[in-house]
Amino acid sequence: MSSAPLIHHVALLVPNLEAAISEWSAATGYTFSEIARYRTNRYCDKSNPEPHHHDARISFSKEGPPYIELMEFHGAGTHSSAQGEGFHHLGFLDHPDPEGRLADLAALGIHDDGMALAPDNSILLWFTSKKHLNGMRLEYVSTAPQPIVKDDGSEPYRDIRGCPVLWPPEQT
Repeated sequence: MSSAPLIHHVALLVPNLEAAISEWSAATGYTFSEIARYRTNRYCDKSNPEPHHHDARISFSKEGPPYIELMEFHGAGTHSSAQGEGFHHLGFLDHPDPEGRLADLAALGIHDDGMALAPDNSILLWFTSKKHLNGMRLEYVSTAPQPIVKDDGSEPYRDIRGCPVLWPPEQT
């Protein structure tokens, strides 16, 4: 029997990312990464099922796991102000088979509510619907490099796999 994946992060939607970083830092003592953007032209959700532009501003706590992800309201779908401020999802990172997980959960009646696609149409990440699991979403992030750039649009730091990270690796 395989062990269940651990929660990598708890994500919150906020109206102003800079203000939220300041407030969460003061309240928790945590430090947060530079602001980054999850930027893709291949995002699909219930507001627009066709692949479209998605440019969400985000920051992660450096303390964790689980980390705190702060996400600024964006667009008309899964990250919009209509979703409400506060809890957005529990994130599971480096899922080896996001397509398989999507099928497994769909068989249980738990459907998707948004996903980012790679150029080959494989799933980079996807969210369960809020109408399942007591109004909470789960996010499954694949092992593939994610389309994360710094807030100014430049490339982020990369880990040893070439995947973006939101803060520079510790210097040894």
